[in-house]
Amino acid sequence: AHQVSMMGAHHAISGAAAWVAITSTAPYTLGLDPLPASSVVVGSLVTAGAALLPDVDHHNGTIAHSGGLVTRAAAAVTQTASGGHRHGMHSILAVVGFTLGAVALGRWEAQVPVFGTIPAGSALLLLALVAFATKALRISRGGIVKLWTGAAVVVAGVLWFAPDQLAWLPLSVMVGVIVHLLGDMLTKGGVPLLWPWIPKPSKAWSATPFLSRLWMKNGYMAVPVLGRTGSKREWVLCVGLTAYTGYALLATTGLLVVSPVA
Repeated sequence: AHQVSMMGAHHAISGAAAWVAITSTAPYTLGLDPLPASSVVVGSLVTAGAALLPDVDHHNGTIAHSGGLVTRAAAAVTQTASGGHRHGMHSILAVVGFTLGAVALGRWEAQVPVFGTIPAGSALLLLALVAFATKALRISRGGIVKLWTGAAVVVAGVLWFAPDQLAWLPLSVMVGVIVHLLGDMLTKGGVPLLWPWIPKPSKAWSATPFLSRLWMKNGYMAVPVLGRTGSKREWVLCVGLTAYTGYALLATTGLLVVSPVA
């Protein structure tokens, strides 16, 4: 069967682009929730990972392949519990659940050698999201050990140099999951936004060519401007988002000086 959801790497880059747009104050960004440059940079990678979270319900997704038996089992359990791929994990309820989960994890602290008291729950979430992102974006090309070791180095650096950064983790998760749903809505597959309630359209609606694509017979909703997964339109969009993310990170860190057009 052909895929009906956006590709993993494209979800990841969409998450990163949304994060820099929201948190950076560089020219041509939105600056809706301004954060320090370090948070914009680290958060772009973390949100790239968060934008993969809804696909934890896919047995062949990036998350399932990132941690051996553990992540494959997690994907299998989630796929069953949520009703299958592109069901419960692709809804407004999932946005709320993932965000509240990140908030709850942030309250779990632990004493560890060298670092002292750390936000253990947030650190573990950060570890997973960095690992997912580096795999999806092919930053890490080695095996599982190399993947998670690299992620652990990033997390250790954050805990050592800026442990207070983790306050934005729930926002990162929320942005990533929302961007994932929006990305899948732009493809022909659509998403069941109101799951577990999946209202079906009337026969008249389904018989109307344009409207039937927005609210499909199965109750899923879409604005399928990208067409099928992996279409040229999807690739063009993601090339643009990659360029925008690169620009915004360079401008945020001062490596690129840009004067806004008056």
